[in-house]
Amino acid sequence: MNSMLFENKERKYTGPKTYTESNYQFLERSARKEAENIRAFLNKWISRVSSEEANELISRITSGNEINFNSAIFEIVLFALISNLGGKLEIHPDPENGSGKRPDFLVKLPNGEECYLEAVIATDDSAAEVSSERMKNVVFQEIEKLNTQNFFIGIEEKGNPKTQPSAKILRPQLTRWLNSLDPDIVAKEVEENGYKEIPTMLWEHDGWQIKFKAIPIKPERRGKGQRIIGHRADEPKWISDWQSLRKAILTKAGRYGDFTKPFIIAVNTASPFLDRIDEMQALFGEEEFFVDAANPGNEPQMNRAANGAWFGSKGPQYRRVSGVWVFNNINLWNIMAQQNTLYLNPWSNFPVPKELKQFNHAYVIGSEMQWVDGVHFSQLLGLPETWKD
Repeated sequence: MNSMLFENKERKYTGPKTYTESNYQFLERSARKEAENIRAFLNKWISRVSSEEANELISRITSGNEINFNSAIFEIVLFALISNLGGKLEIHPDPENGSGKRPDFLVKLPNGEECYLEAVIATDDSAAEVSSERMKNVVFQEIEKLNTQNFFIGIEEKGNPKTQPSAKILRPQLTRWLNSLDPDIVAKEVEENGYKEIPTMLWEHDGWQIKFKAIPIKPERRGKGQRIIGHRADEPKWISDWQSLRKAILTKAGRYGDFTKPFIIAVNTASPFLDRIDEMQALFGEEEFFVDAANPGNEPQMNRAANGAWFGSKGPQYRRVSGVWVFNNINLWNIMAQQNTLYLNPWSNFPVPKELKQFNHAYVIGSEMQWVDGVHFSQLLGLPETWKD
């Protein structure tokens, strides 16, 4: 019998996830209905795999490493989707092509079609950024422990700390500053003169600068036990979602050598801002616009650079990849959102199985891309209405 990820026990905590606890730790202690739904979903599907595979998934989910957590959850979601379509999945099959490497799944569909399926996460965050965010969260969690009933704290930040900031040094400074302010006077000044009157305090540590803002709480809301940090704004940074998506595809496109069956790469992007333009650029090349110098009044002409995962400087490439299934930052909290598209490679060695076209998919007709809506995940997975509560 497989190990269970979550025990069936009474849980009493109904508050939000803290800054320092992992997603697994929050799910383990939360009594919220959505957490209960997620625990039941994960226990159900982990029980469907072998003991060895179940233990490996449980190890990744409980590791405290959010990359491991997210990748394991994504694989479980794929396993559940294909299974509820009537398919069977063999985990880490031997493709028998001499590569010595094993993709995540061999999918066997009800109509007899088969394909290999590989899961990957696409993100722009570097290891250094992940480490810095972890250090910041330690500070933010300590700020949440401040004994203040009169103010929310707004945070504007620049840079990243190279070493762990000391919350023990910061907390007394914040406490003294907040205690020196009268929330009613601040609220009156803001009402009369605008948000420029909100008091601020600057604090720095080893490359990280924070501007704290004291935002007065309305009298009737004071002492209600809400979060201390009211909002947080990081400095802007250039995000190239299509490049991180392309990179994720390319890391898997050549990893296993050639197959004798269709090969599909499922990519879950960490960015919530990915759109169809990004997806198309990642697959077919970056959009370029040209203006006719002799006729500057004409509309610019759009072309694509030869830098896509499927189309490079020598033309079509990675024909072994039959399709790329793009998920837009999907997780167990937003699975109802249905943000996914299975893109069919027009130059592939093997076509995507027909059964998989029941999902949202896109394909080329002539020079145009056609998008087709498919079955909704909530319907396919039998998710309860309370899932989105």
